Amino acid sequence: MAAMATVVNNMFSPAMPSLVQYFGSTEQMVQGGFAAGMLGLSLGTLLWGILSDALGRRRLLLLSTGLFVVGTACMLPVKSLSLLIALRFVQGFTAAGCIAISRSVATDSFAERQLLKAMAVINVVNGIMPIVAPMVGGTMAGLYGWQGVFAVMLGVGALLFVGTLLLKESLPAERRNNRTFSAIVHSFVTVVSNRRYVSMLLHQACAEVLLFGNLASAAFIAMHYGWGDYIGIVLAVNGIFIGVGAAVAGALPSAIAGVRTCCCGILVMSVVVAAMLVLDCGFIPYEIAVCLMLCFMGMTLTSSTTIALESTRDNAGTASSLFVASGFLVGGLVAPLLGIGDMLHSVATAFVCGAVLSSLFALLHPRSK
Repeated sequence: MAAMATVVNNMFSPAMPSLVQYFGSTEQMVQGGFAAGMLGLSLGTLLWGILSDALGRRRLLLLSTGLFVVGTACMLPVKSLSLLIALRFVQGFTAAGCIAISRSVATDSFAERQLLKAMAVINVVNGIMPIVAPMVGGTMAGLYGWQGVFAVMLGVGALLFVGTLLLKESLPAERRNNRTFSAIVHSFVTVVSNRRYVSMLLHQACAEVLLFGNLASAAFIAMHYGWGDYIGIVLAVNGIFIGVGAAVAGALPSAIAGVRTCCCGILVMSVVVAAMLVLDCGFIPYEIAVCLMLCFMGMTLTSSTTIALESTRDNAGTASSLFVASGFLVGGLVAPLLGIGDMLHSVATAFVCGAVLSSLFALLHPRSK
């Protein structure tokens, strides 16, 4: 469930050329479908997690996965690109329930070391899915067109719906927040007033400049060095290293040790990557350095999430929503900034700035709330 953003976005990308041809439209119009899905994810993560603190996890997971199935099924016979784009928003919005609430279920079910290990498993899957999703999407688009891609998405949603039917409620009624609007606002204020949570939120958001910056620039940098035909393999290798970092974080003695290791790693590797870009050292050395940098990113995706949710256990849904939404916000802001001036220099600057700011917020992390 936590990897549904990859299903919604990474699996959709290979279908875009097929959509252009099928609807006789332009690339810009079809890209609107990608943007609609991202907008739905951003708004949905905020709503679903906050509501789950008041209403429980299971019923909202059933609602979100059920609506995802219905919305995706409605996309298969559409003849209007505008309607498809509108349904893409619905798809992103409903998938967001899986993303936000799944982490809350983990927080309800585990604590401390066990929670760290659970988050490691979640982020290993999140590292694997960017490898699998584009390959599946590309294969289905080639065989059956864009409808084949959405048919796979429909199957994933149906599988998650059935799995949720078998899932026990992780947040019993006596542990839920009051359902009034004022109580929901109070929950939000409580979370953003928690200094430990906010420091990890800002730490991870800045670190994700490296993650999303790489995703947004990888194809262009690969083309610059004549490796454009191998971008799928490149992104797959990057995903493997993110997964390795997440797995290593689960084996460390504590979550804070993972954050500290990450800060040292991304500071050093961001400077190395930036130097290679500025000096135009070639693609292979650059890619090796990027993989090492992303390995440290995998560590903090696990460790910082664990610390943040552990420090706001009583409002895990709200905390999870804000954490996930911050990542989508960074993803939306970073991509256009990388197009300013020379992309190699812009990416180098973004990586170093993200690493420095991320480490600064980790340094300011208090020992108590």
